[in-house]
Amino acid sequence: MTAPPLDPPPVVSDPEPAVLQFVGYAGFASRLVAMVVDLLIVSITWIFWGFALTFLSQTSGINGLLAFVNSFFNWIIPYQNLLSILLEISTLLLIAQLYFTFFYGFGGATIGKYLMGLQVVRRNGQPLSLARAALRTLAYLVSTPLIYAGFINILIDDRRRGWHDLLAGTVVVHSWRDYPDGPESFELGEDV
Repeated sequence: MTAPPLDPPPVVSDPEPAVLQFVGYAGFASRLVAMVVDLLIVSITWIFWGFALTFLSQTSGINGLLAFVNSFFNWIIPYQNLLSILLEISTLLLIAQLYFTFFYGFGGATIGKYLMGLQVVRRNGQPLSLARAALRTLAYLVSTPLIYAGFINILIDDRRRGWHDLLAGTVVVHSWRDYPDGPESFELGEDV
């Protein structure tokens, strides 16, 4: 005896993605405070990482191995301090990239932005993908070199966007429902 055939599942069309509502674009001061908090967290992580590596190198015997290898490559000795500085800067940049990308990609806000009630979203209000979060974090490198001109743009732009926001197609908005003396909620524009 065979079982009766099952009815096919109903066809459900994808509904229009909801346009998220926010109470206002985040200004320079709230973003600055959030960035200071985030940079403190990244710096503390970097310091602890350095302590961990120092402890590991002194207890594992790797320093002896490095000295042995260095004896074959005497040309490294004059550049040892430069190589050490480059390694430390690379480690700091890697930690920052991972921190900002992770939090932007999986929640739209770093710890600093969360504490300030801010959220990073695409121009249409949708959450960031990991790729867009990584692009936004890399774009900080464009905003920084020219006397932080890319961040100063936040004061000028009507949507309070820095150069990194413009490059990544993002905006930073207030995510708290009870935003003090702010405008009523608004809808974000289309994503380009």
